[in-house]
Amino acid sequence: MFVLLLYILAIVYFIIIFSFFMGLFLQTKAKNSCQNTFSIIVAARNEETNLPELIDILIDQNYPKDRFEIIIADDRSTDSTNTILEAYSTKYENLKFLRITKENPDCVGKKGALTAAIELASNDILAFTDADCIPTKYWLSEINDQFQEDVDFVAGYSFILHHNKFIEKLKNLERAAIFAVTAGSFGINRSITCAAGNIAYRRDLFKKVNGFAGIGHIRSGDDDLMLQKLAPFLRKKKFMFNQRSFVLTAGEKHIKHQINQETRRASKFKHYPPSIKLMVVIIFLFYLAYIGAIAAAVTGI
Repeated sequence: MFVLLLYILAIVYFIIIFSFFMGLFLQTKAKNSCQNTFSIIVAARNEETNLPELIDILIDQNYPKDRFEIIIADDRSTDSTNTILEAYSTKYENLKFLRITKENPDCVGKKGALTAAIELASNDILAFTDADCIPTKYWLSEINDQFQEDVDFVAGYSFILHHNKFIEKLKNLERAAIFAVTAGSFGINRSITCAAGNIAYRRDLFKKVNGFAGIGHIRSGDDDLMLQKLAPFLRKKKFMFNQRSFVLTAGEKHIKHQINQETRRASKFKHYPPSIKLMVVIIFLFYLAYIGAIAAAVTGI
């Protein structure tokens, strides 16, 4: 019975992985002839160290300045984040900022800040990155290349800057696997996950699904849970493979913060649709059965 179960799980596992693998090859390269208008949305909380570098690279995007705006929400910062934003906003016309002083209980944390920033947006496409991220100067132009008329959602790769730290290299390996699943699932028209530091979607779709309503009480999930919410209304999704679209993130420096971050991510699983939950359970059971089979072979049980 155990052997039969292992075979069944292995077959289903192979079908899942093979589908994602084929999806990678179904992603087509795009080159958009038109220049869309973008609102770059960032939520920042106590990011005085990271903001100047981020703003400088966003201002210097290799994209027409009259075709994008930058909107940064200061989410109840207690450092000099607001002072930095004030200084930059007086210098650059296409940079807007707002200050969040009180958390909205219906849309907590980062989602509340993003919602407030999106309300100020005036352009067709919302491009998101995080305050501790650094995109390339070609990031926006790469997103634009993907946003053809029938494309509604674009995601890209973000990796952790490491200084020869083993744990950071492991996390980047994990991220590579996750983004491979993202790209492969997009290729077969499925919506599973994405990363908040490198996504973009149409503003009218955000309004159509009433923003983060229904998931606003969850601390995390402004990326993958939002993707799940948008999924029924998305025509085409694209994943960016070009290195010029990559986003660099500093990552959490302290073990305690890393554990808290992973705990928040894991807590989102219960909010995923049943089909994704079933897929994850099957993969988990396959690996569990595989390890059990190895243990049985070694011990002779």
